[in-house]
Amino acid sequence: MPRSLSQRGLQAFLLTVLTGSVSAAADTIGRSQPAVSRLLKELEHDVGFRLFDRVKGRLHPTQEGRLLFEELQRSFTGLDRIASIAGEIRLGRRGTISLGAMPAAAALLPRVMQAFSAQRPGTAITFHTVPSEAVVHMLLTQGCDLGFISGAAAAPGLRTERRYVLPCYCVLPPGHHLAGKQRLLPEDLAGEALVTMAPSTRIGQQFAAILEQHGVDKLTRVETHLSYIVSDLVMAAVGIGVVDAFTAAAHVAKGGLVRPFEPAITFEVKAVHVAETELSATLALLLTLCDQVFRSLPDLGLPATR
Repeated sequence: MPRSLSQRGLQAFLLTVLTGSVSAAADTIGRSQPAVSRLLKELEHDVGFRLFDRVKGRLHPTQEGRLLFEELQRSFTGLDRIASIAGEIRLGRRGTISLGAMPAAAALLPRVMQAFSAQRPGTAITFHTVPSEAVVHMLLTQGCDLGFISGAAAAPGLRTERRYVLPCYCVLPPGHHLAGKQRLLPEDLAGEALVTMAPSTRIGQQFAAILEQHGVDKLTRVETHLSYIVSDLVMAAVGIGVVDAFTAAAHVAKGGLVRPFEPAITFEVKAVHVAETELSATLALLLTLCDQVFRSLPDLGLPATR
């Protein structure tokens, strides 16, 4: 009775022949090189003959392997397009990448994804907004390819590819009586209604600690984990708050006011990836775009200092 052949093994064999190497085949199907090598060994065991010879460091199909490849070409539709598709995938022109980001970092990524989509229109993005701990879990269980987590979050088994430290600003509604100040100090917030980031967030922790150190009693009306919610509530005159630079820029675009806050509050984001795997060219491009976006602070239209 004929052996049942693995579809994955046949796919690995086809792409190895078409691309000329195991590593290129692995890139095309999004698996590691050792995983594709195992598929090829299992397929050789199942068919009962050797598929490749190595000549001067390159793989060449054996006579039996060439016959199998030719039969597969006749049996499968569209195989004439696989080589070009493989090249497009290697260049990041098609496929899907999955990103995970804590809520505070999620507000920073739309500009990155806009720039990425302009350069890689054929690559779709799946975007998950979950707490840092959940992002770490997703990465370790292959639920996403790249994660953005709090700078203080533990990341066992992950490699930090980037670390970004961004300033934070106080956001006010239009016409607020503190708008005449060029910068805000803790004592300026005494008696003010506040919309704050939750104490479990780094911004919320820093803000609460500064007010406590300066003896300012918080008059908190709303706490939230989402920076854009802070901005929305401030625009609705629920209170004033502190958010990251990119959320502050969006706040200005909505007609809100922004002022520096002293002592400085910062927001740190780590871009992390599974430690034992290499970044694909597509993810490397996305990180390069992160560098450009995260390190070019938006124009907040702040009043000129005297």
